[in-house]
Order: sequence, then C-alpha cells, then structure tokens
Amino acid sequence: MALALTVGVAGCKNDSEAIPDTGTGYYPIAVGNTWTYAVADSTWSQALASGNSLGTPSVLTVTNYQFKETITEVFTDASGQTAYRLVRSKMGPSTTTFRDDSVFVLTANANFVALNRNNAKTAELIFPVRQGRSWNLNAFNNNSNDTITAETRQYSRVGQPFNTGGGTSGLPAKAYETTVTVNNTGTATESSALKKVGYQQVFAKGVGPVLRRRFFFANFYINNPSSGRVDYYPGNYFLATSRRETLIDYHLR
Repeated sequence: MALALTVGVAGCKNDSEAIPDTGTGYYPIAVGNTWTYAVADSTWSQALASGNSLGTPSVLTVTNYQFKETITEVFTDASGQTAYRLVRSKMGPSTTTFRDDSVFVLTANANFVALNRNNAKTAELIFPVRQGRSWNLNAFNNNSNDTITAETRQYSRVGQPFNTGGGTSGLPAKAYETTVTVNNTGTATESSALKKVGYQQVFAKGVGPVLRRRFFFANFYINNPSSGRVDYYPGNYFLATSRRETLIDYHLR
C-alpha cells in the first residue's frame, strides 16, 4: 500500500511549462516612459546636367536636433481599445529646451503595437515576434500605395545584438544585447539604379525603439544619345532625403 501511494503521488506531480516570449518587451509602454533621440536630417541638392555630362553636383546639408517622446496618458479610444498619448517635443540646434512638436497615439495589446500619426494608423510591431515574419504596415488605414493583403514590413535579426552611435556619427557607441530589426519589404521598398527607398527600425528588448532610419534617393542620370546609354553619377540625385533617429537617453517606469 505504501508503494502504491508513493507511485500515485509521483503520478500527480504538476509540471509547469514556460510561457513563450511573444516579444512585447521590445516596446515597453507605460505612462511616464520617455525616449530621447539625436536626429540627423540629411538633404541633397538637385544635381544638374551640362550638355551630356554632370554640370552641378548634389550638395549635402545635415541638420541636427533632438526629439523627446513621452507617454503622458492612457485612455480608451473610440473602438474601445486601450490607447496611450505619446507627446513628441523637439529641441533645435540653437535651443536648450524642448518644446512640444506633435501628439501621436499608441495602441498596444497582446497582438500588436500601432501608431496613429497625422490620422494614419500603422502597425509598427505584431506579436509574436518571429524571424522573417511579414505583415501589412498599413493594415489599419487606406494608404493608396498599399493593398489589404500586401506585406510591407518584415522582422530580421530577431534576438541579435545591435550597436548604435560610434564611427562618424558623432554619438557615443552603445551596445544592445537583444534586439529585433524591422524593415520595409515588398512594394514598400526599392533598391535599383533609379531609386532607393527604405524605412528601418531597431527595437531593443526592455528599452524600446533605439534606431529609426528613413531614406529616399532618386538617383541622378543622363540619357546620352551620342553613346546610346544612360550615365549614372553616384552620390548625385534628382531628389534625396534621409532621417536617422538614434536613442541617446530613456527612462522607463
């Protein structure tokens, strides 16, 4: 009887299984959280032709300033979902104080994080985070360059380390141990002789967005009838802009 009781107790042992990490920690969202970014806006002047060759090359201009993003309030939106007011303030290159610049709305739940800016709601992250997983950035809006089934954002380098700053950036180097990179994909990106378009974000677990980068380059070229070819001039553009936002400070509640 004692042996049977022992076996019976052993058979009733409860084994607990670890709950899979869905990745919600890549963007900690709570009232009082703040993130400060060093911003570099780069623009290139339009290159001009002189006959069948380059006459006026593009000139780069860089403007540096800072953004601070603060979650100031939690509320219930019109659809009944929990939402957070995200206030962005700006400190220009010639000022020493932040001034409110714009207000966004974050919607965060177990399935996704969405950002509403300028009345356009975009799906910034979806859960669970998984290597190579794709989704529609504009699933919540009617962007004319998108379709309801398009997959225009994709995860890569899930769980990998990532470094910001250092090199020629003028910012201190900072290493993040566990990150995920999100890039435009499909119809939302292009990398050709004519044009380069992209939008990248890097999120660090337990921190939030540590890098954002948008760029648009319409490469300069000349149709040369005498040779019957198209001549490209690297580093010269019809139109080119880029913005890099690098996290330099943050405080989480």
